[in-house]
Amino acid sequence: MSENDVIVETRDLVKIYGDGEEIRALDGVSLTVRRGEFVSIMGPSGSGKSTLLYVLGALARPTSGQVLVNDQDLAKVKNLDRFRNETMGFVFQLHNLIPTMTALENVEVPLHEQKMSGKERRGRARDVLELVGLGDRLPHLPNQLSGGQCQRVAVARSLVNQPSLVLADEPTGELDSENSKEIVDLMHDMNHRLGTTFLVVTHDPAVARRTDRILIMGDGRIVREDIIKDPYTEDLRILKESPLGQAVLEGREDLVLDGVALFHEGQPTEAARLLRELLQHV
Repeated sequence: MSENDVIVETRDLVKIYGDGEEIRALDGVSLTVRRGEFVSIMGPSGSGKSTLLYVLGALARPTSGQVLVNDQDLAKVKNLDRFRNETMGFVFQLHNLIPTMTALENVEVPLHEQKMSGKERRGRARDVLELVGLGDRLPHLPNQLSGGQCQRVAVARSLVNQPSLVLADEPTGELDSENSKEIVDLMHDMNHRLGTTFLVVTHDPAVARRTDRILIMGDGRIVREDIIKDPYTEDLRILKESPLGQAVLEGREDLVLDGVALFHEGQPTEAARLLRELLQHV
């Protein structure tokens, strides 16, 4: 891997909270994220995953260790606000939209730090909102949008400054399953279409399985790393290991799926044959 392939690197990262009884939120975390990757971070509450995200985004300073983003050591960057604005986008569990601003105005906010005219800002914001499927919601206030639409606006806002890296902290945590899937599909699409690197903290295994790589944290450390080669294959593998999958492979004649028998007069139906063939090749 060449240095140009790396967008995020940490070296022995430590973050300690508390003056009396110390809490070691990060305990020697070293990781590397390549450009264009879609990486998820999972782990129980208190494992350090959100702290790691905030340190990577220069929203919190580490106690010790080193963070490099785009080959820049964050400890040596003189103007972190400008660096964040030019390099990163953020999506949080609560969309954090300004309630008195329209969708278009909310997306424009990160561009106010850049040297561009109001017309250019509005044009860029409009383009990104159209990209996330909200071209017809530009003048709407947050209270006129659904939860999923508000989070789409938040994703658009994270992308409007054309960042190299988007950091998302539980972006689907407040959404139902349908809206969660739409937001993950959207981020996945933006990752592939724009080449933007995404680093996402999540509790949801369905979200994590859509990413390229899962980092599992525990007690402030990365305790495991899973490579997701193909979400479709991963789902089939999970099905194969389930009681249903084993029953299909064994050819159990009493097998019923959603009220439909998979065997008829001792013979597998077409659906059962296809499903068995898929599972046999996983």
